[in-house]
Amino acid sequence: MKKILLTLLLIMTTTDTMAEWTRVGEGDQESDYTVYADLVSASKAADKVKMWILLDYRAEQKASGVNFLSKTIRYEYDCRGKHARVLAFKLFSWNMERGKLIRSYSQPQAWKVAQPGSVDETMWKIACEN
Repeated sequence: MKKILLTLLLIMTTTDTMAEWTRVGEGDQESDYTVYADLVSASKAADKVKMWILLDYRAEQKASGVNFLSKTIRYEYDCRGKHARVLAFKLFSWNMERGKLIRSYSQPQAWKVAQPGSVDETMWKIACEN
């Protein structure tokens, strides 16, 4: 009985932390990736929205000496000022945040303007206009 309860608890905990990715766009031809957003877990407070996005690459990427196929990024969007900043990110060895977690970083970066026509602007619109 204890094993069954432990297994159920583990399944429920794992399910709650899994993102629900919604395809929202494509990257540029140079990067060749698909953009997903976790709209379900997005949180809004005043004029700011925090949301995870996933960049799923078709070809292996290399950054800071590591190779990866997907990257999840926790963004904070300033809906009033049309700004965005990275709060955290994770690099994964395989597509759709599967495989080995290669690297993670969790320190807020500087605010940047979401440039017209960019993926950042698209994500800002999704976060702030929903």
